[in-house]
Amino acid sequence: MKLYRLFEKKVFKIQPDLERIKKALGEIGNPHLNFNSILISGSNGKGSTAAFLESILREHSLKTGLFTSPHIIDENERWQINRKNITDEKLEDYISQLKPIIKKYDLTYFEASTLIAFKYFSDEKVDVAVLEVGLGGRWDATNVVYPEVSIITNVSLDHTDLLGDTLDKIAYEKLGISRKDRPLVIGQDQIEIISQAVMKGVREIYHYPIGFTYQIKNNKMSYSFKNYKIEDIKPSLLGKRQFLNCAAAITGFLLFAERNLIKTDEKKIKDAVSTTFLPARMQILSDDPLIVLDGAHNEDAVIKTFKEIEELFPSRKIITIYGGMKDKDWKKILGIITYRSKEVICTQIPVSRSLKKSDFPPELKFCENVKQAIDTAKSIYTSNSLILIIGSLYLSGEVLKIFENRSQ
Repeated sequence: MKLYRLFEKKVFKIQPDLERIKKALGEIGNPHLNFNSILISGSNGKGSTAAFLESILREHSLKTGLFTSPHIIDENERWQINRKNITDEKLEDYISQLKPIIKKYDLTYFEASTLIAFKYFSDEKVDVAVLEVGLGGRWDATNVVYPEVSIITNVSLDHTDLLGDTLDKIAYEKLGISRKDRPLVIGQDQIEIISQAVMKGVREIYHYPIGFTYQIKNNKMSYSFKNYKIEDIKPSLLGKRQFLNCAAAITGFLLFAERNLIKTDEKKIKDAVSTTFLPARMQILSDDPLIVLDGAHNEDAVIKTFKEIEELFPSRKIITIYGGMKDKDWKKILGIITYRSKEVICTQIPVSRSLKKSDFPPELKFCENVKQAIDTAKSIYTSNSLILIIGSLYLSGEVLKIFENRSQ
């Protein structure tokens, strides 16, 4: 059984309240207090930063828990130990154990996922859990932990109906994961986050380019932080934004290592970030035809993706497949895509919140499903083209299912 099946008939909801998850955790012995944690929030780059950080920790012989969302193909991806998904048997066992508590406190799907994560990580005695915030920060279920280090990658306008309609308001929500007496890493030089962190009284704030710095040359990074200097770092994930995510992850690790007296190893850091894998982040699915998959789903991320595609493949004409969610600022996103692409093919994702044919301008090509969209893009592909698939991690999951089936 999968957890989402308990919630199929329930309406998606966010409740600004941590009391229910706290009470639920209290009934099972507060497992979230049994391991160290690092909490990661931000509008974009959370998943990549979490993946880099987990790899570095594991390379230093620590037993790691990794909790992320959403899943791309299989729900089990959400709960990982040493980068291995929870097994079906264990997941079913936890659902069976915790189902009465989930129902008693009327937990949301994400809260129930978090409850399972904390119980699983405690039972398996992880040394450290890397926790990706689901939404915002202040009222996110993961925020019941007292993290050794908090990381905020950036803020941009996303989920404005829930988090606020300005960068200041969104930064305030995301800063809910910071603690006054614990280090805070801020991935970008964004005054909205930095100024509020100072006003909140956070004593240790490290942000680019003052707390840590990096330079890129020949597609490699040199990194500096306090007395640490590491040269020739080559992140495995494509795109310039991944240098910043990688630098934030390294900073988070070094701070965690300082606090826990862990001996750091430059080679292990470099090896870890050069072998980190995360699907749907500028992922090349095919060389001929050239197909790139990216999970960018808000305006800021989509702009960065197109900029990086144009830098990496400057002579290619872009054929874009787009599918997205109605609760995003999709008209702006579609405007960016239309302007930067030679051809645009819209499609529908099999999710209730997905955009449908009637939502899209009639002059744009529309395919009823993702497979049709890929086949259509291939039919107009030429040797100087590139097929970019973008708009949602849910779309990415559907695409990867298609490619996974073809490879079997």
